Amino acid sequence: MKKLMQTLCLAFFAGILAAYGGDGPDKAAKTFFEELINGDTNKAVDLLYLPPEFGEQDAKMMKGKISAAAVEMQTQVKKEGGIDVSTSDVNYTNADKTEATVKVTLSGKKDGKTHSESNNVSLIKTDKGWKVDMSKMK
Repeated sequence: MKKLMQTLCLAFFAGILAAYGGDGPDKAAKTFFEELINGDTNKAVDLLYLPPEFGEQDAKMMKGKISAAAVEMQTQVKKEGGIDVSTSDVNYTNADKTEATVKVTLSGKKDGKTHSESNNVSLIKTDKGWKVDMSKMK
């Protein structure tokens, strides 16, 4: 019973922090990639925005792709060492500041050499916080 109460309290405070913590699009993008690298696909999927027109089948397919990406990232991490995630260049793309792009850079080793790769990631602000907008990913 004590464990259940602790879990409920943690969930409650996590919800409050998510709602009022002021996390911006850069934080959401960084957390998304960190969760992929750490192998927690459920947390990564929670940070995805899937448009209403996505059906249940499309959502399952997207989750499968995210899981596959996580496995690939974990394999790379085990092989070469760690991967660092950094964000920069937050650019709000509408007047309401509910859509943004964030430059995400993944740095680590590839084939024994230092390597980094940057991409712009689209995000959208929802009633549940900032989410990575997969509908705009290229």
